[in-house]
Amino acid sequence: MKTKTLCSVALLTLVGVSLAAPAAANAEAKSLPSNGKIKFTEDNDPKDVVDPEDPEKPIVDPKEPIIVNPDRGSFSIDAVTELNFGEDKVKAFASNPEYFAAAIPVTTGTGEDAPQVTRGNFVQFTDVRGVANHKYKVSAQLSKQFEANGNAGTFLKSATIDYSNAAITSADPAAQWPATTVAGFQLAANAAGTGAGDSVVVLDNKEASKGIGTYTIEFGQYGDGKADTTAESVKLTVPNTNVLLADEYTAEITWTIAEVL
Repeated sequence: MKTKTLCSVALLTLVGVSLAAPAAANAEAKSLPSNGKIKFTEDNDPKDVVDPEDPEKPIVDPKEPIIVNPDRGSFSIDAVTELNFGEDKVKAFASNPEYFAAAIPVTTGTGEDAPQVTRGNFVQFTDVRGVANHKYKVSAQLSKQFEANGNAGTFLKSATIDYSNAAITSADPAAQWPATTVAGFQLAANAAGTGAGDSVVVLDNKEASKGIGTYTIEFGQYGDGKADTTAESVKLTVPNTNVLLADEYTAEITWTIAEVL
């Protein structure tokens, strides 16, 4: 009896071990990884030219005096405005005469009743490159001094253009705007007063993670019309030592956006 009892106890123990073994094998963890993918591509589509005081609205059919860049894309000067300083009579000037560029008429609606609004002269630029470094500079240059159209070689010697009342706007989130302001500046010819002058930095975006999007810099703002500065923010000064011809004079202003490494 003792032997049987011992054998019985041993048998029960073996049965317990055999029952527990499969449970331990099934508890082993098994895994299989999968992937998630997303791809971003650079947006090279031409950007709409927008109202600098209401950038959610595109300008309908922009044309002169708005000059639209046909090669605009992910990093470009999208549009600039021609400067029309009007006309004056040839005479003897006691001091250096000053002329202001006319404001710009734009339409942002459609249909026959679409309102036309007044805006200051402006430049529009874009940076939506697929890169980590978005530092850049926007510059302007008097690349050709005012020259008489019908009398080649006759210039408004040492004439200068002054820009003031600058305001930067965008439909993109304000947190992404360039971390800088735009001060007034002057464009001038070379030392002789007749050749191309130095390039002037208008906006210097010094933070690599800022300045992404499309922006306009407007010189003079119309707002509600009560404090309209659109027609007094881009000034041409002509030294009165010039002998003026009865002719139309044309200059060239070149705007550039360039990456800063």
